[in-house]
Amino acid sequence: MTGSTQSQQGAQRGFQLRPLKIAQVIAVMYAGSAMTAAMAQEVPAKMDSVVVTGTLIRGAAPVGAPVTKLDREAIEKSGAASTTDLLRLLPQVQNLGADEGHTNAAQNANQNITLGSGINLRGLGPESTLTLINGVRMAPGGLAAQYTDPSTIPPLAIERMEVITDGGSATYGSDAVGGVVNIRLRKRFDGVALSARRGEGKDIHQNQFGAIVGKNWEGGNVMFAVDKNKRSRLSADDREFYTDDMRPWGGPDLRGFNANPGNIQVGSTRYAIPAGQNGRGLTAAQLVAGNPNRLSVYKGRDALPEQDRLSLVGAFSQELSDTVRFNLEAFGSERKYNRYTDPQSGNYTVRNTNPFFVSPVPGATSTVVNHSWINELGNSLSEGHERTGRVMAGLDFDIGADWSGNAYIATSRTDEKSLSQNLNGNAVNAALADTNPATALNLFCDASAFACNNPATLAKIGAFNDRNSSYTMHDVGVKFDGPVMNLPAGKLRVAVGAEVHKDEMEYYEDRNNSTPNNSTVFHIDNSSALPKRTVRSLYAEANVPLVGKANAKPFIDRLDLSLAVRADDYSDFGFTSNPKVGIDWVPANGLKIYATYGTAFRAPTLGDIDPINAGLINVVDRISADGRSTVRGISLLGGREGLDPETADITTFGVNFRPSQVRGLSLTADFFKVDYKDRILTPGNDTAILQKPELAAYLNSAPTVAQITALMAQPTFTGNTAEPVSGIRFIADGRRYNAGVVKTSGVDVAARYDWTTGFGRMTAAATANYVFNYRQQFTPTTPLVGGLLNTLNNPVRLRARAELGWTGENARVTAFANFTNAYTNATLATRPKIASHTTIDLTAQYDIGKLFGEQYKELRAALSVQDLFDRKPPFVQNATMAFDPQNTSAIGRFASLTLSYKF
Repeated sequence: MTGSTQSQQGAQRGFQLRPLKIAQVIAVMYAGSAMTAAMAQEVPAKMDSVVVTGTLIRGAAPVGAPVTKLDREAIEKSGAASTTDLLRLLPQVQNLGADEGHTNAAQNANQNITLGSGINLRGLGPESTLTLINGVRMAPGGLAAQYTDPSTIPPLAIERMEVITDGGSATYGSDAVGGVVNIRLRKRFDGVALSARRGEGKDIHQNQFGAIVGKNWEGGNVMFAVDKNKRSRLSADDREFYTDDMRPWGGPDLRGFNANPGNIQVGSTRYAIPAGQNGRGLTAAQLVAGNPNRLSVYKGRDALPEQDRLSLVGAFSQELSDTVRFNLEAFGSERKYNRYTDPQSGNYTVRNTNPFFVSPVPGATSTVVNHSWINELGNSLSEGHERTGRVMAGLDFDIGADWSGNAYIATSRTDEKSLSQNLNGNAVNAALADTNPATALNLFCDASAFACNNPATLAKIGAFNDRNSSYTMHDVGVKFDGPVMNLPAGKLRVAVGAEVHKDEMEYYEDRNNSTPNNSTVFHIDNSSALPKRTVRSLYAEANVPLVGKANAKPFIDRLDLSLAVRADDYSDFGFTSNPKVGIDWVPANGLKIYATYGTAFRAPTLGDIDPINAGLINVVDRISADGRSTVRGISLLGGREGLDPETADITTFGVNFRPSQVRGLSLTADFFKVDYKDRILTPGNDTAILQKPELAAYLNSAPTVAQITALMAQPTFTGNTAEPVSGIRFIADGRRYNAGVVKTSGVDVAARYDWTTGFGRMTAAATANYVFNYRQQFTPTTPLVGGLLNTLNNPVRLRARAELGWTGENARVTAFANFTNAYTNATLATRPKIASHTTIDLTAQYDIGKLFGEQYKELRAALSVQDLFDRKPPFVQNATMAFDPQNTSAIGRFASLTLSYKF
C-alpha cells in the first residue's frame, strides 16, 4: 500500500504496549512461585474472604442490588468463544455502540474504527458500563477511550463474572451508570489444563487454543493462562442479505452510481460508460442515458473482519505472615485485525484536455464521471491492533482480630492503531489533468476487462490514514473494613477507603490523502493540549443489620440496610459526590424483597474532550426520505472541550422467591428506573438527520460556500478537498454535546428450576429484559422525544433467553433459545415492521476420556452450535443495508468442537 513505509515508521515511534514485558513479569511470577512451592508443604491454601461486586465489605453480599453471576459452569456450557460473546448473551446487554459487526452511527458505532466490542447494559452506551478486573479499573480501549473489551481476559482464566445492573458510582466512581461487570480471575487452580477449539460456519472459521497452569501450596498459589484465538473474515459477498440491492425483498435498489465502468453525469442524468471497451476512441454516440451502471457499496467488503488475539494472564499470591498476604497480577492482550472496506470512489471532474475525454454534450469542456476504483485498486484495507495490559501488586492484611484491609498499586495501558487505505485527491486531479495518454488517468474504460491505467500512475494516487492513540492509567487504592459495633440483629460493618488514579491519552495521526501529493505526509497530534486528569476519591459504606434471628418479628425475618457514599475530585472539572442506599427485607423464609436508590455519574472520557482525537470531518452520503436518493454533506465528528459530567438517578426494586416446598426453584423480578441527565451524545451523528425535525439544532441545511471551504481547510478534514463545493448540501454537527436526557425503565425477570431424576439432573431457566419506556431529549431546549423504544438503532422492548439442560454422570446437553421481539423501522416515512427473530443454540459435553481408561478421565469433548437452524435475519431497509446487525448476526449457523484435558 502506498505510504505504508511512512505509516510503519510512525507506528514505531508511537505508542506500543509491550506484551513481551507482561510475559516477562508473568514468567518471573511463575519462577518465584515454583521456588516458594518447593519449600512449602503442599496442602490446600487458606480460604480468602470473598468480596462480591457491588459492596466493599468482605464476606457481605450487596444489599438491595440485583447481581447476576456467571460461574465456570455457565462459561463452559454457553459455547461462547470469548468473554464478550458470553456477556452479550445476557438480555440486559443491548448490542448498540462499539461492536465489530456494525459501523453505523447509533451510539457512535462508526467511530469504533479499531473494531473492538464493548458491553452496553441497558442500552445506555458502552461508555456507561464499567468493566473491572478483580475489582480494579483498567485503561479503556477505542481511539476515543469509549469502551472496555472484556475479551482481553481468556475464558480459561476466569473463575466467575459478576454483573450488577444497577448504578455503582457510590462504590466505584465514574462510568457505572448502566451497571458494573467484574471479572474474577481463577486463583485456586491446581494442575495443567489444555483446550483446543475449531469452529466452522459457512465461509467463516475459527481456531482457538488455550492453556492454564496453576499450583497451590500452604499459604500461596500461582496461576498462568494463555489464549490464542483467530477468526477468519466473513465477506459480505457470502451473505445475500448484506447488500444494498433490496429488490429480492420488495425494497428499493440502493446500489450506488459510482461504478466500474462508471457513468458520465450531466445534471441529474447519467450515461452509462459501455462495458467491454478500453476507453480509447469512445464516442458520444455510444453513450446512452437512462440505464446507468450501478455497483453495491458492499461488493468485496467484509461483513466481519479477520480478528487475531493473543492473551496472557498471571496471578501470584503468598502469605508473608499470619496477617499479611502479597498479591501480584499481570495480564496483556494483543488483538490484530484487518478488514476490507468499501472501494475508493468519487465524482470526478474530467476536462477536455484529458486524452480519453468524451461527453454526451456537444462542445463540452468538462464532464463529471461517477467512478469506483474497485477494479484498479480493489477494496480498501483497514488494519491495525489493540494492545492492552495491566500489572497490579497489592497487600491483604488483618488489623487486630476483626478488621482487615487491602492496598494496591496498578498501572495499565491500551494502545490503538488504525491504518486505512485512501486516495490523494490532489494526485487524482493532477493525473486527470495529464495530457500524456501513457500516464493520464482513464476513467472511461472498463477496468474489469482491461488494464486501463498505468501502474505508476495508480501508485501516485494511493494514500493512507494512520491513526494512533495510547491511554495510560496509574491507580493506587487502600481500603479498611470491619465491625464497629454489635446490634441486636448482628454486627454493624463498615468499609472506608481512598483511591487516586491518573489518566493520560496521547493521540497522533499521519496521513497523505489531502497533501499536495502522496509523498508528503501530514502529521497532527494532541501534544500541545494533552488530555489528562487526576482523580482523588474517598468512599465509605456501612452494612446495618436491623432485624435478624435474635430480634425477628412477624413478617420480618431479616432486614438489612446499606449506606454508601463516594466523593471524587477531578482535576479537570471539579468535585462530585454520589450516595446510595439499599435495603433487603426477608418477610419469610424463601422470600426476599430488596430495593436501592442512588445517584451515578459518568465523567467525559479523555476522548470526549479531545477535539483532535477522532475529531475528523468526513464527506458522507445521507439517505433521503424516500430511501432511494442520496445527498452529499459534511459531518463533524469527535470530541469537544468544555463538556460536563453526566449524572443519573437510579432506582431498583426486586423480589426473589425460593419456595421451600419446591426445592431448586428460583423466581426473580428486578424493576429499574434510570433518569439520565446531561448525557454526552452525538445527536448530529445520525444518518437520518435530514428526516428528524428534533435534530434541527445540529443541521445546517443551507451552508454557504464560505462555511464549506472553511471546513475543508481545517487540518482534520479527511474528505476530497477537490470535490465541487456546489455538491455539498448540508453540514451535520455530530460532535459530542451535553445534549439532553435519557429516561428509561423496565424489568428483568429470571426463573430457574433444578431437579433430579433417575437419569440425571435437569435444569430449566429463562431470563428476559422488558423495557417499559425509553425517551430522549436531544437538545437542552426541546422536550423529551417518545416513540424511540423498539425502533431501529434504539433499544428493543423485549429480549429473552431460555435454557433447558440435562447433566448425567459423564455428559451434559443444554439447549438455548434466544428471542428478540418485532420492532419498527422509524427511519422510513412508512415505518415498516421488522419481524421478531428467534435462534436456537445447542451445547453438548462428554467425558470421552473414560472410554479409554480411568487415567484419561479428564479428557472432555464439547460440541457447540450457535443458530442451530441457520435462521436468516429479517429484512429491514437499514440505510443501505438489508438487515440489522445490531440485533441479528451475519454469521448464521456456527459449529465448534472443543477438546480439553486436565493433568
